[in-house]
Amino acid sequence: MLKTITPWLAIAGAGLLLAACADLPRSTQALLTYETVPAGAELFEGGKDLGMAPVTRTYKSDGKSTSITTPDVTAVWASGAKTSYFTILNVGDDRVATLQRPASAPGLQADLDKAKTVAATSKAVAERVKRDQMSEMARMSARCQAQMAKGGNPATDDCR
Repeated sequence: MLKTITPWLAIAGAGLLLAACADLPRSTQALLTYETVPAGAELFEGGKDLGMAPVTRTYKSDGKSTSITTPDVTAVWASGAKTSYFTILNVGDDRVATLQRPASAPGLQADLDKAKTVAATSKAVAERVKRDQMSEMARMSARCQAQMAKGGNPATDDCR
């Protein structure tokens, strides 16, 4: 009798598992990160300034479709060179789009110079963030916590 009930229990369990999965919320959005080559272009969507690339946007579906058509995004470099881009994303995507500066547009050197400045600024910011993280790690160390608990001044000792 037990051998007859076991397959039915397995089938019932699988059915419950499938029903539970069907009730899980499904993603209704997708991510798209816009990058530019050379770096440093301003991005615009529908006339709204999104900022300097790279920029990540979240696009929502209408809930009925599994695809999302993005609006046109325009990259504008320092020289005035422009290009536009749109794509079709699948719900749940996390993609990167690279917008290339038109090769025939004048002012390439200005755009390359801006890209160097952007790269130098990005490197300086990354170094500052790393330095701040390391400082925070030192402040949170057991030794520094004990030192501060004893009345140590983190501004004057090596726990900064």
